[in-house]
Amino acid sequence: MTFRESEFPNLLGQIDGIARSYPPEVVSMFIQELTRIYRAIPLYPGLVAMCMGKAFQKCGPKDIPAKGAFVVVRLRGGGAACGRVISWTPAAAQVEIRDAFGKLRRSRLTRKQIQSVEIFRTDTLEAFWPTLVFDRKPAPAKAKR
Repeated sequence: MTFRESEFPNLLGQIDGIARSYPPEVVSMFIQELTRIYRAIPLYPGLVAMCMGKAFQKCGPKDIPAKGAFVVVRLRGGGAACGRVISWTPAAAQVEIRDAFGKLRRSRLTRKQIQSVEIFRTDTLEAFWPTLVFDRKPAPAKAKR
């Protein structure tokens, strides 16, 4: 099998698509998650690609991302902001954003500014293919009575 016949070009295509449509911090997190999953199941790059296709979860207008979730917020005027959720209310969201110099700052975004929200999942393999999680420690056996 040649490289072209393998599933690796699909992974590279996903990275290219993310790099073209998301801020650099999201690209970095995407590659970290892809690498984490590939280390867990190195013989299955096709499954890695399938999991990574589910890494972004769109939020509906009524959905509230959990505190600490990594979100990508598309703004109505264009552009995107990404970072960890500090708080989320029906009126506004507070997101901790890393600026170009690496410093964290809090940004308050009103619902009027927000066009759409996506949560970046860091548990895609565990959520979508739990049977492929081999390094999980087994639960302790219950004592017989």
